[in-house]
Amino acid sequence: MSRAFTSEEYEQKEVPIVIPPKIEEAADHDVVMRYSRGRSLEDPRLPFEIGMGFLNGSEGFFKSQEFAEKWLKRAAEMDHADAMLVLAEVYLADTRTHGYRKPAKLIRRAAELGSKKAAGILDMNQEPSTKKAYDAFRLNGELGDPEACYRLAEGFEKGYYGKDKYKAAATWYIRAFRLGKKEAARKALELHYHRKTELTEEEREMLRGGLE
Repeated sequence: MSRAFTSEEYEQKEVPIVIPPKIEEAADHDVVMRYSRGRSLEDPRLPFEIGMGFLNGSEGFFKSQEFAEKWLKRAAEMDHADAMLVLAEVYLADTRTHGYRKPAKLIRRAAELGSKKAAGILDMNQEPSTKKAYDAFRLNGELGDPEACYRLAEGFEKGYYGKDKYKAAATWYIRAFRLGKKEAARKALELHYHRKTELTEEEREMLRGGLE
């Protein structure tokens, strides 16, 4: 069992005196304190402004994606709709790292809070060949909307959304079917039987079950 050492023991150097290292302040500390000027960080508008400062390198902030995300997340967690949208845009700019589900959830929450911009992003009444339509279908699909998955698959099949169109179309038809869109089974099987893409035996059996 450990014990406390007396001052005499320290003075006699029987126990080495270890001075703890100085605790370094976070790299964003000084600029945040200067900008805040006593304002409360419990007000979501302040972390949002700080996040935007780091994102743009403005208002005396140095440009930093890391700190921008840190402060935008803080504002988003406090239900700041604009912070959610900006953070979603940051994530959508690098979907290989962040995927689509994280920004989809942020945009949906912003829409629930009354953001018209967020509602517009999720609006699926778009010309199918456009980037806006792709984003709306993809984001809603990630949120589990079977119609969005089906329309995304149709867009891929028609060649609107890039390479590997038939493989991607089959993937989204299968997801739509699993979410309850029964007619998606036939569309996915047609792609297979027309030799436009390959499905596994397990996938074929599952989809055939949807035709019965």
